[in-house]
Amino acid sequence: MNTKKIKTYKLFIKGKVQDVNFRYWFSNLATSLSLNGYIQNHKKKDEVNSIIQGKINNILNIIEKSKTGPELAIVESVESIKINNNVIYSEFKIKY
Repeated sequence: MNTKKIKTYKLFIKGKVQDVNFRYWFSNLATSLSLNGYIQNHKKKDEVNSIIQGKINNILNIIEKSKTGPELAIVESVESIKINNNVIYSEFKIKY
């Protein structure tokens, strides 16, 4: 992968996003878009956080789809911040 074209973003997804299979849905979508990184539940019951890394058009795609999420989710907001990260992720993981 050309590391110059790789971008890294941190996402904060808020709403009814825990106990609705959001992390599994997000992980499958990230993998299908060739994105690497991870997603995890936040300590707050109404938030998940993710680091996503890959091509910018795929990142923008997952950000847009996260605004709706899986069927049982009720997403209130998706905040994305571009970060400078020296870590290169080789896969997408769900953190527990």
